[in-house]
Amino acid sequence: MTLPETMRGMILSGHGGLEKLEWREDLPVPVPGAGEVLIRIGASAVNNTDINTRIG
Repeated sequence: MTLPETMRGMILSGHGGLEKLEWREDLPVPVPGAGEVLIRIGASAVNNTDINTRIG
């Protein structure tokens, strides 16, 4: 199977509030090393704790 070069994801770009969460579509796909696996994730969520931590 050939891996794509980029993936989509949410990153935390620095300390601060929700404005520091950024949606990106150009993130590099990690390359698994020896003894590691790469898992394809179909969906995930940001829950209230994640949001509350960002807004203090």
